[in-house]
Amino acid sequence: MRHILIVGRNGVGKSTLIRALLETIPASVHGVITKKEAPQPDGFCPVYIHAYGVPKQYSPENLVGLCRQGNSMAFPEAFDRFAASEMFPHSGVVVFDELGFLESNAPRFTEAVLKTLDEAPLVIAAVRDKETPFLDAVRSHPRANVYRIDTENRGRLRETLLSEMPDRIRDLY
Repeated sequence: MRHILIVGRNGVGKSTLIRALLETIPASVHGVITKKEAPQPDGFCPVYIHAYGVPKQYSPENLVGLCRQGNSMAFPEAFDRFAASEMFPHSGVVVFDELGFLESNAPRFTEAVLKTLDEAPLVIAAVRDKETPFLDAVRSHPRANVYRIDTENRGRLRETLLSEMPDRIRDLY
């Protein structure tokens, strides 16, 4: 089975499409969500990583970066701590929403993601449309299908992927 990697610019609907696909899956889903929050008084937007399907935590332990227009600070040790504590499962459906450039210097995290792509039956991921060695390795993974999403094709892409989900789910069991 081929993984679903959805690639596109910010705000085009990657996460919305992932949520629609996940609604069709009757089994449990595991993985992570990386989410940029509203700007703080200093103008930086904190970025947190959360386990999928559990209440979100907002603490220094899962603060993975700070972003401001044209200026980002990554905390790779937070990604690596999270990878070590969560240890992505290699069974069932795994979601990564979203994989980006902040994690590029987090070796344990990036290794865990690539190993999951090697071993999990189905990965559904939003992947940032940037060129980094990590993101290039994700997008070129031999078990992955890359779907580019934009405002023009997002409706058709949603219909196409939703129509394929029953076959993908059937192949899981």
